[in-house]
Amino acid sequence: MKRLRFMPLTVLAAAALAALLLGANSMGAAAAGNDYTCTGGSIPSGNYSSVTVSGPCAVDSGSVSVSGNLTVERGAALYAAFGGSNLSVGGDLAVGQNGVLVLGCEPEAFVCFNDPDQVVGTMSTSDTIGGSLRATQALAVLVHHNAIDGRVTMTGGGGGVNCDPQDALFGFPAYGSFEDNTIGGNVVIADWQSCWLGFFRNDVTGNVNFVHNVTFDPDGNEIQTNTIGGRLNCAANSPAPQSGDSGGSPNTAARGAAGQCADLVAS
Repeated sequence: MKRLRFMPLTVLAAAALAALLLGANSMGAAAAGNDYTCTGGSIPSGNYSSVTVSGPCAVDSGSVSVSGNLTVERGAALYAAFGGSNLSVGGDLAVGQNGVLVLGCEPEAFVCFNDPDQVVGTMSTSDTIGGSLRATQALAVLVHHNAIDGRVTMTGGGGGVNCDPQDALFGFPAYGSFEDNTIGGNVVIADWQSCWLGFFRNDVTGNVNFVHNVTFDPDGNEIQTNTIGGRLNCAANSPAPQSGDSGGSPNTAARGAAGQCADLVAS
């Protein structure tokens, strides 16, 4: 893929993340039933019935387990890409309008924020979602090396057809990326407009529907090296889905491919 990745971080970007998190005065508040709301800073390691993220928050102080749902509210951000700090969500994970989700990290594809090797990387996370992942009009959704039992739905959002720097991404442009995940349901990625969008090396049980996505980068909308148990359907994307410069291999789809992705599956 083209190196628009959020990682590897420069020292400056890592320092910017630390400043952003430390700048939030209120870390969060617990409520009855062990619900937790994070308004900024680190989410303490522990077990919760639900978590609401309403500011810039990170899973960076040990593992966090949520038996119910986790919600990233409008304009908020969750940075869960620190080696040694895994996130487990028993229910659904939802991202609201202009929200940012950075979920999971691994060597090379997306180096962990705290990895001492910011070029290749040595650390990884093992995050899980027992339900579905849903992003609606989000600004950026970066999902790497996770196990998602249910569906993945990303509709609308992306910050527009541009590569403008974004404060919430420390000067990087808004983009979407799904890499090295296992997904137990269908995937729908639709009406996304951003700098770049990629879908690589994912193992999907159901169908993948990729429609009406537009990227500013002509090398965007890259779909490669995925194993799909259902059908790969692509339509009305600009540019048309492609291998780009990813260096990947054709996708496999048990029920074949249709539309713009017809030539992106192994014969």
